[in-house]
Amino acid sequence: MEFMKYFKPSTKAVLDNIRYETLKIDIQGLTKMKMNCRDTVLAQLLPGGVKINFNREVKFEPEGPFDLSVTFTTILPFNTEFSDEIDWKTVDIAGEFRRSRHPMLSVMMSRASLLIGEITSASGNNPLITPPGPQNGDA
Repeated sequence: MEFMKYFKPSTKAVLDNIRYETLKIDIQGLTKMKMNCRDTVLAQLLPGGVKINFNREVKFEPEGPFDLSVTFTTILPFNTEFSDEIDWKTVDIAGEFRRSRHPMLSVMMSRASLLIGEITSASGNNPLITPPGPQNGDA
């Protein structure tokens, strides 16, 4: 499927949600922590388009110094010339959005990475830079 042809170009990705929680940790366990970064893409069918949510979540095993999640959203309006070719209720829109490498996905990933770096450096620590692109999660 040529996923991008079904939508008008979208240039807006907006910050939808930030969740940042500092946690109590065992100082001795710091060297044994594993950081997990998970990307998730969700889609919601709207009249006239789709809403795409991109979420990047950073957690530690065992529980680490913080728990962080950043979500960006974009609306992709349908290109009415082609959109009627598909029954959108039967399509895995989030999956097609990921597989098509839609340019807006890269925009949202990059913004999430930058924001995570800013948040993690706000307390005087080195910024945690999560690379744009698929991590240990769904994207």
